[in-house]
Amino acid sequence: MKVPFKRLINAVPQACLRYARGINMKYTIAASQSNKEQRQHSSSLVPYSVYDCLIPDFFPNVPMHWHNEFEIDYVLQGKGDFICGDQHFSVNSGDVVLISPNMLHAAYPSSNMNLHYIAFVFHASMLGLESNDRSSTHCIRPLITGQLRVNMKYDLSHPDYSVIRSLTESLISCANKSNAYDDLLLKSNLLELCWYFEKKENLSSSRDDEISYSSLIRPALEYMTYHYMNSITIKELAAQCTISSSHFMNCFKRAVGCSAIEFLTHLRIKAACTALTETEDDISAISCNCGFNNLSNFNKQFKQLTGCSPREYRKR
Repeated sequence: MKVPFKRLINAVPQACLRYARGINMKYTIAASQSNKEQRQHSSSLVPYSVYDCLIPDFFPNVPMHWHNEFEIDYVLQGKGDFICGDQHFSVNSGDVVLISPNMLHAAYPSSNMNLHYIAFVFHASMLGLESNDRSSTHCIRPLITGQLRVNMKYDLSHPDYSVIRSLTESLISCANKSNAYDDLLLKSNLLELCWYFEKKENLSSSRDDEISYSSLIRPALEYMTYHYMNSITIKELAAQCTISSSHFMNCFKRAVGCSAIEFLTHLRIKAACTALTETEDDISAISCNCGFNNLSNFNKQFKQLTGCSPREYRKR
């Protein structure tokens, strides 16, 4: 049985769930220009998608990527670590996370724990992006462009947590019903959520002149995404960002939360998981095509990240 990268809940064609095939790449992962995700999350008729994400059962982690849509994540169970832009924070059961369009983000499970969350990904058109009224002009567009920064994580300590959680559960329920009638309530929930997100006390204190480590390392992330099957050095990655190797390693660690070599290993294992579930290629061939020099090291790294051997993973 195939293990999906993210299990789609609502009725979107299965073909839309697969990442686009890159040129001259046998096994692909979610990325393109600056790690932009190629999955189609929305259409003019249904401008949203809902995904059931279980780490590490469905996939080891969600590597750094970005997309044009908003994303609201609702943690159902477990504990994990999120990276959104230059912010790193832990999440627990019941937490709600807002991710703005074009923001680099990633999700990792905490050690020895599963992370189960629902990802609701939607196009800004659901908030009235095309309108020219003052709420769209002064509230929606600045949120999309990044001119308006809001808090991303809402948990029990937040004064509006209970209503934000209730609205999030309601919109996910409406989305799962997937019909025009319930989309009306879904839109209402989204607009009300935005009202809470943009309350004065929820505006982010980040300054425009702060160093954006995530933006600085984007060229290296893109380079690794397209060349993970080859031998890659820190010097090569630093050159992509036009900075020194030592500065690159420091910036990467701050932005991603792990070293560039660790992240590269995650990308390779992710590609191997795809190959194991979608092809019948020999494990040794998959190991070589995903950038591992020897099968023993591949088996060791694979089990360390997924909790099982490549052969066991394929049997799932």
